[in-house]
Amino acid sequence: MKAVWHIVRKDLVRLRWILVLWSVVLGGGLALTVIQAGLDHVTYLPFYVGANVFMSGLVPLIAFGLVMGLLHDDSVAEIDAFWITRPISGGTLLLAKALGWLLLGLIPILVTLPFWLNYDYSWAQIAVAAKSTLRMHFIIAALALPFAVMSANGSKFVMNLMVGVGVLLLLIGLYNLGDLGRSTAPGLMQSKAWLLVWLWAGTAVTVTLNQFLRRRTRQSLAILTIAVAAGFLIAKKWGWELDAATGDPAVASTARSVPTPAVFQAKIDGAIKRTIIVAEVPLRTGASVSHEGMTLKIQSALCDWTGLLEVSFTKTTPRLSESFRDLLPGAAARIGAPEYFFVLNRSDGRAFALSPARHGNELEVATLGFSHLSVSTRPANAWQGSA
Repeated sequence: MKAVWHIVRKDLVRLRWILVLWSVVLGGGLALTVIQAGLDHVTYLPFYVGANVFMSGLVPLIAFGLVMGLLHDDSVAEIDAFWITRPISGGTLLLAKALGWLLLGLIPILVTLPFWLNYDYSWAQIAVAAKSTLRMHFIIAALALPFAVMSANGSKFVMNLMVGVGVLLLLIGLYNLGDLGRSTAPGLMQSKAWLLVWLWAGTAVTVTLNQFLRRRTRQSLAILTIAVAAGFLIAKKWGWELDAATGDPAVASTARSVPTPAVFQAKIDGAIKRTIIVAEVPLRTGASVSHEGMTLKIQSALCDWTGLLEVSFTKTTPRLSESFRDLLPGAAARIGAPEYFFVLNRSDGRAFALSPARHGNELEVATLGFSHLSVSTRPANAWQGSA
């Protein structure tokens, strides 16, 4: 284990400035996300675009490149690469790189932790959020790993990646050739996606083990080529739907993301319904409240001389229940329960329900979901009495 920790320490020291950059970009993207959530639906857009660029572009791109960064000094693509004067077993080197990548996965968790705490996540929610963050970390690693282990250096990694993207675009063109406008059943689409995921995962593991333990780059390339051809045939010819569904994802989403709240019966649209109160916030500009990841913030609350009440606000919801299945094509769409917001008069207990209008685009990053909403009503009419 001494040699393993030596390699891990060496890699982390060598990558320290890239890791600092990764942390700054991730923290900056989260900061832009919080800023856009504090603005109304008219002024939020520049910060929304910035947050998307950081969180959907730069952060995963750096994580993708870090796979090659870990292997740069200890390439397994050439028989005379490094350690030639001090032989080291492939298993020991593989263990060191796996441990290093696991430690890198802690960085996005540590950077995001203050934001989870700021939105009042419970420790159980933080554990699920950390698991979701690590899952995405390893998905990116699985995509980059075959290209990295067959590249002797960074320039060859970029070249191999460009070739891989070119081949992928060619296969997509061949796949759609003569089949434009066709539709595929969602169940069949997801079955194909599952098979392709398992095929790629198995190929990534096989190629990695072959490179670390045997250093057979040409053999690994042949394995990868066969896997790509098999994946194309699966996407093109597979016609059987696998029964992989295990329950309603919408129900699972609601069950995991909604905290233990106050419950009461309310009459909505003429029907008595069981209503869950997640968070309560004073109806005044700038007021906000967070409870186990569910946050409401009032941007503006205006009541004009005619008695018209207009409220603009943002809602933050924890995204903790997504499984890997939801990332695949054909996954069942999440259907959230109808959302109502209640205006309550504390002095006499009268209340009425409002269904809000959504504005702009929703933003989903780092296990947080943000949306901009507004309501417009006349309390005097809704309360059926004087406001």
